[in-house]
Amino acid sequence: MPASEKMFRYAKSILKEHELAEDVVQECLVKIWDKREKLASIQNPEAWAMRITRNQCYDWVKTNRFTVLTENDLNTPNTDSADLETLMDDHMNWLEKILASLPEKQREIYHLREVEEMPYQDIAEVLSLNLNEVKVNLHRARTKIRTSIDKLESYGIAN
Repeated sequence: MPASEKMFRYAKSILKEHELAEDVVQECLVKIWDKREKLASIQNPEAWAMRITRNQCYDWVKTNRFTVLTENDLNTPNTDSADLETLMDDHMNWLEKILASLPEKQREIYHLREVEEMPYQDIAEVLSLNLNEVKVNLHRARTKIRTSIDKLESYGIAN
């Protein structure tokens, strides 16, 4: 199986859009091609390519996450800036409530990783945890947040 297929599936799992995932993988392949002279010195080229894919996907998400919401809201009829501001405030309030509902360790790990953008190993050192504990707690926090947001968007309720 070509590495590009694996990269595409990974990108699509993050971005959820076929065309966007294709574009991101193309950008990744260009980056890999530009760094082809380093390939011989890389211990695990497949993992390296997947890391490039992941980083490219999250760079895209980070760059576009607010513009997507803003463009959709601005294109709806009868939307003025006060309505948009209220909508954004509502989303932020619900997110703060969801984060506050997390256990302290999960909330702290989530903050260090997502807000402070610290590597897993640094978080483990800061909190005196092993790497697996950091990963498990971060996964649980993200799952709780995702589930709560899905409920809020679908049913108007958050737990």
